Amino acid sequence: MKKYILGLNIGHHDTAAALIRDGELVMFVEQERISRHKMALGESPAEAIQECLNREGITMADVTAVSVGMDWKYRNQIYEMSETEKAKYTMYEDPDWFLPREIFGSCRPPVYSIRHHLSHAASACRLSGFRECAVLVTDNRGEDAAASLGVYRNGEISFFRQIGIQHSPGIFYNRAARYAGLYGKYREVGKFMGLSSYGRPVMKMPLSPSRDGRLFSGLENIDNEGIFASIGLRTEQLAAYFEENCFPYQAGNAEEVMSYANFAASAQHALESVILDFAAELREVTGMDSLAMAGGVALNCAANGKLADAGLFSHIFVPPFASDAGTAAGSAMELYYRLFGKSRADRPLKLAGLGCSYTDEETLQALGKYEDQVSFARHDPAALCRIVAKALSEGLIAGWVQGGFEAGPRALGNRSILADPRSRRSLIRLNQIKDREMWRPIAPSILEEDYSSYFEGDPEFRRFMNVAALVREDRRHVIPAAVHVDNTARPQTVSPDQPLYYGLLRAFREITGVPVLCNTSFNQRGEPLVNTPEDALNCFLSRGIDLLVIGSFVIQRKETA
Repeated sequence: MKKYILGLNIGHHDTAAALIRDGELVMFVEQERISRHKMALGESPAEAIQECLNREGITMADVTAVSVGMDWKYRNQIYEMSETEKAKYTMYEDPDWFLPREIFGSCRPPVYSIRHHLSHAASACRLSGFRECAVLVTDNRGEDAAASLGVYRNGEISFFRQIGIQHSPGIFYNRAARYAGLYGKYREVGKFMGLSSYGRPVMKMPLSPSRDGRLFSGLENIDNEGIFASIGLRTEQLAAYFEENCFPYQAGNAEEVMSYANFAASAQHALESVILDFAAELREVTGMDSLAMAGGVALNCAANGKLADAGLFSHIFVPPFASDAGTAAGSAMELYYRLFGKSRADRPLKLAGLGCSYTDEETLQALGKYEDQVSFARHDPAALCRIVAKALSEGLIAGWVQGGFEAGPRALGNRSILADPRSRRSLIRLNQIKDREMWRPIAPSILEEDYSSYFEGDPEFRRFMNVAALVREDRRHVIPAAVHVDNTARPQTVSPDQPLYYGLLRAFREITGVPVLCNTSFNQRGEPLVNTPEDALNCFLSRGIDLLVIGSFVIQRKETA
């Protein structure tokens, strides 16, 4: 009989569900992809759970246990909040909220709370393929820690040092992004990271490495304050520090965002210094050659790139769902180990397409609703790749929908918008389609066997577009649309394990001699990645995308009279 664990991330943002079957991750669904509300702010994971169960053909009665990637009861006890404030969070302790009986019936498996940083760590260690490794979790905050340094050995994950929330690198970086006017409703810290490449790290920052855990030695000590109070105090301190010490001495003027470039570069450098020191300590203490990383800060691909270049570890793994959503998978993997003794997945995580997929028949049904707006043709895989590669080589922009949607925030060839990297015009058009700022970079996908001809560093680290790399000097003029101002890129290596996308890149290489495509997420501004064929068709028709590919179908707009 198959053994299932259902893992959940519940809370204010990034609600998600993951399904483990016999110790292997088989489904990962973020609630936002189903509800169509970006980050699923405050939403129950019920729809994501339902998708996981339905796709596997099971019910809640088949699930052995449920894991939650945060100990909400413990967290709510130690935060010393007012009753009014506490009421915002106590619902997350209630299974009736996240496993409503009116949806899932009276059969409710036992629910286990797994500590937040342990869940993050398990999402990396237990899916990395490493038998043992050093572990680094860095984020805004868990129950009582903002960074955890540890080791994965003999199936167990243990932390030898934890940094308190009073010294959170995540809080520092979020507040810095807010100062620059780039931290909005959806926590767009990636914009701030992109801006940092345009500046120089010339400003003194209040964050710096420290082996005693006091990362804000330049600010007033608040270690004796309660956790909840300290979060507010620290954010106030940081806001005051930035306005008093950092040009342009005023917060949030997004209209002149380039005035914050040196500030962004300085904040990014400070964060990188802390991450590199964490990594150096991990190497010294554990003596291990492999590192697994997770937590929201692990989505900072620039910092990850600096860490990879430092050469402290020969092998680095960052899962595609490093943010809080990934604790759904991590908590489930951790619980499976506790209940059944299997410490890691048999198959290391190399592909991110763990979400909902759709058959050609389902696509045809969707196309029937748009027959007055689109025309389409069905092709075998080889012909499909040739047709789309030729269109891309001629400067067209293509939406690309194949298999299950991606786990995590990056488009990795399942729900992508693709373009030719040989012209800077592709970057301009993609940013126009996405309604993005023109200074923001576009990432490349590359055939794994050609990686070293175009980029520095190890291709093994770069499956999920979360580790930056320097573009080789002699190739920068070849793929200008994929090169950022600091001559880096955020590459994704593509292997034959992803046959259709791999085939498309090969076909593009045959036509152009270049094994690279520009790849950005298939969505409109303020919306999550597209999920269904209908989502893709709506986005295609409302934006300036020239061509749409869903499964075996190449779709075009009908000419209007």
